[in-house]
Amino acid sequence: MSAYVKNTRLICLTFAIGLGLAFPGSVFAATAPAKPAAPRSAPERARAFAALPDWSGIWYGTGTLFDQSRGGRNPNGIGNNRDFPPYNAAWEAKYSSFLERVVKPGKFVDPLTLGYLGGFPRIMAPARGLQFAVTPEQVWIVYERPDVRYIYTDGRGHPPDDELFPSWEGHSVGRWEGDTLVVDTIGIKGGIVIDRTGLVFSDEVHITERIHKTNENTLEDVLTIVDPVAFTRPWVVTRHYTRSGEKDPTMTNVSSLENNRNPIVNGETTVVLNATDFNPDDVYPADIKPFATP
Repeated sequence: MSAYVKNTRLICLTFAIGLGLAFPGSVFAATAPAKPAAPRSAPERARAFAALPDWSGIWYGTGTLFDQSRGGRNPNGIGNNRDFPPYNAAWEAKYSSFLERVVKPGKFVDPLTLGYLGGFPRIMAPARGLQFAVTPEQVWIVYERPDVRYIYTDGRGHPPDDELFPSWEGHSVGRWEGDTLVVDTIGIKGGIVIDRTGLVFSDEVHITERIHKTNENTLEDVLTIVDPVAFTRPWVVTRHYTRSGEKDPTMTNVSSLENNRNPIVNGETTVVLNATDFNPDDVYPADIKPFATP
């Protein structure tokens, strides 16, 4: 097992415990995980199902930046608009440099274009909508790629540190507070691109969400994003989704396999996937590499 994986898991665990001490009740325990609740009887499970909110259908986000309060464009549209997370000076300098040297000249190759996963939290800013499968034990959020977020609501906690491997969606556990789903996610890989401008978080990011309907056809997700490496304070982002009014709404899987290759332009390879050697004249020089590759 690599030192990187061990250190990453230890950092995520230590940070999650620290948050629990600083903000009691705001996060889920990341130490010895709670065991899932005992299986319910058929009548108990039927009553549990009946108590869950109706999130059926397809939900479309209102097209803006990831932080919808700023407006401006669809999160999957390339442009000069940007979000303003509470980056510290070092991360802001790198991001601004990446915008000027790579994004604005049109040289940014979004990993999504190359067939990579959307990952979390980008999965919550979909171009083609979301679907929810809600049960008493789990909630699945299905994205177009097709990616799936698994949120465990059966009483378990996060895995112990030696089982928490960084991933694109991270590890999510949740609980119901009335009709609001409260979700806690850790173990997210660092460097996952959030939008078409190359916005990223570190591998210590920790995200909590409160998801509920504000009316019959509007869903709200309030994300509190904490990143002790990149941020100076938590970043609270509120996203809204509108339920499709189609009679028979349908989502189509967009397979990434057909795009998972080196793009060819004018007969030449433009990107080498998994490349590790970057020369100083590359569009992705070493000082902004964290904003260039997942």
